[in-house]
Amino acid sequence: MAEGTINLPKRGSAPGALAPIGRAWGRISPSLVPVLAVLTALIITIPFMIVTGGRGDFARGLNIAGTAYGALIEGALGLAVNDQVSLDDLDLIIALANSAAAEGAPLTQNGLRELDRAVGDLALIGAENARRYAAALTLAETAFPDYDDDALVALGENVPDLRAYAAALADETNRAIITELEAADRAEVRELAQSIATEDTLSAENRAALEGFAPSAAGVDDAQMLTLMDAINEEGIVRMSRLVPQLDALSAAGVPLDAPELTALSEIPTLTNDIGAARRVASVVEVLETAGTNDAAALEGQIATVRELYNLGLLTESDVQRAITTELESAIHENLIVRRPGNRLVVDPGNSLVGSVMNPGLTPEDTSDDKIDVTYLRFGDASALLFFPGNLEVMIVRSIPFIIAGLAVALGFKAGLFNIGAEGQLYAGAIIAAWFGFSPIFASLPSFIHIPLVLIIGLLGGALFGAIPGALKAYTGAHEVIVTIMLNYIAVLIVDWLIKSTNPWILGDPNASNPSTPNMLPSAQLPRFDTISPWLFIIAGVIWLAIGLYTRRDEIKQNWRAALRPVINALLIAVGGLFLIWITVRGALHIGFLVMLFAVWFSDWFLNKTTLGFELRTVGENPDAARYAGMSVPRNIILAMALSGALAGLAGTIEMTGVQMNMKPEFFAGLGFDAIAVALLARTNMRNMLAAGFLWGALLAGAGLMQLRADISIDLVKIIQALIIMFIAADAIIRYLWAIPKPTEKTPTLITGWGGK
Repeated sequence: MAEGTINLPKRGSAPGALAPIGRAWGRISPSLVPVLAVLTALIITIPFMIVTGGRGDFARGLNIAGTAYGALIEGALGLAVNDQVSLDDLDLIIALANSAAAEGAPLTQNGLRELDRAVGDLALIGAENARRYAAALTLAETAFPDYDDDALVALGENVPDLRAYAAALADETNRAIITELEAADRAEVRELAQSIATEDTLSAENRAALEGFAPSAAGVDDAQMLTLMDAINEEGIVRMSRLVPQLDALSAAGVPLDAPELTALSEIPTLTNDIGAARRVASVVEVLETAGTNDAAALEGQIATVRELYNLGLLTESDVQRAITTELESAIHENLIVRRPGNRLVVDPGNSLVGSVMNPGLTPEDTSDDKIDVTYLRFGDASALLFFPGNLEVMIVRSIPFIIAGLAVALGFKAGLFNIGAEGQLYAGAIIAAWFGFSPIFASLPSFIHIPLVLIIGLLGGALFGAIPGALKAYTGAHEVIVTIMLNYIAVLIVDWLIKSTNPWILGDPNASNPSTPNMLPSAQLPRFDTISPWLFIIAGVIWLAIGLYTRRDEIKQNWRAALRPVINALLIAVGGLFLIWITVRGALHIGFLVMLFAVWFSDWFLNKTTLGFELRTVGENPDAARYAGMSVPRNIILAMALSGALAGLAGTIEMTGVQMNMKPEFFAGLGFDAIAVALLARTNMRNMLAAGFLWGALLAGAGLMQLRADISIDLVKIIQALIIMFIAADAIIRYLWAIPKPTEKTPTLITGWGGK
């Protein structure tokens, strides 16, 4: 090396003391590519929120991003960290109550309602406008003490016209003419004003008619009369006559027409629709200034909190100031009171570190049907970790079809086939299963026969529809992508026809308000976990433990640690089942979850533990080598597509029998295409499909709450999904951004080329 040159380390290397960290990162990072792809997508969307929601304000944008992702986690997993209510959180209402008490007008519980309404108006109107309205009302009530609210509203509405016609109304002759015209027939005056308004000069005929109604018009020049009659045509004679006393009242009170208070008074009817609302807002501004604050939104939240404390019986004194002084502090310390977004509260009596708040269910007096609404873990007196099991339940239910359909696509990938027809196979399996589910022919079957029958039929329907492109590829070379795309349309449109056909009715329900099949018979519907006895899972765990200990008895004799695996598996079955029952609080989680777990296990076992699975993977890796080894490439192609279709059909059947209970046209709305993304995210690994499917379901389950809390478009989730797919497909981007070493082994090809076998 020449003297003076510097040998810089290559990107991704770890010189010196960082070498062990670099080597460790090099070992573990390749397996983290999907995780880092998701993390990168979440990070990249933050600038979108800064630009759109934050309007370029970096701090505000970060706050929106934090709110959005917090809501996404809560909506998907049911986890949230919220602050407990403290006296510091109620400082504004405390100051306001103290100020009201000092002025001799104590704030009462009933007064909170009116105050809440006024503060809500203030939050909409704004403090600056409220001050302008206060000045306008003070001026109006001083100048016109005899005016009621209706008269003040009328005055405000007439301010623009008073300014426009002030010069005309100030003329005594014009006033006399207006008085005389008002006494005449209004219809005839209106017709005359309309006729004059079309003229550039006052005709002799119209002048004669005008002087007949208003003798004072005699001798007034045409220009003045045309101007006055134009105003009468625009506003009407009654309105013009009412402007005169208002103009005189303003003049007598010494209020100039250009006074800003009049401008504010004219805006009150437009912005509040109620002079009383303006008066309430004006009084609140004064109270807030006396209390030393102008944060109406914060005060509104504190009022809502105090009102809820009254509703829950934690505050009882009618005088708010006295209730805060004597009851609030003890209520906060003796109960868990957590402030939730939207000024809602989670309240649980007592000082428990861990506890649950129950939902009374349909019959509040009967606790047997109570469900857990939220479980919490207190962090001192500052905050609490909340868990809403219903949110996790919904997320799991939404994830089930993605996981099974993802297995379908991944199984095709393993055979070197790109099964883009999962959508059609979903429909094919589900529509056949639907008939077996609602047909009266099977009404007498017990559930333990009817449910497996429906699931098996769904499997077979999807398998048959998947075998078609498999056979075409195996024997004609037709590429599965083109064939499955076309078959998607065929399946969707056939299902549409079967359900919508009315002459004759085929599979549609004549009594349904929207096109659909009849509902599944109760014996064909997948049971919910909340209807299953907990003892069933405990017994299943014991049986599994016994079987495991028996099959490993020789190993256990040699080493007692061999018994740990059966024990752990038995505990997972028992505890897992009890947990699923516990989180089924909305009655949504069904045993399709167990079918999904079995599908994941079976797919992994089939591919890695069976001869057929080995042949299928070999054909996917190298069809020529497989053919040379004596494996039937056509048979394996058909088998792979049939199995892939079977899994897709199973996904559609479970979604129908476990969630919707009937089949509708365009029922799955892209689920089959989302399955491709899930399979790519899982890297076609069957076990990874659980994490990938749960992530996809979590994004969809949390999207609604994210939109509500952060006030950003729900399409942000679609952007995140698109970025994830892009980073998975082009993982070189992730490898570069996170300094991940290139893979040392060749990545398996997902699909063969066009026309390949």
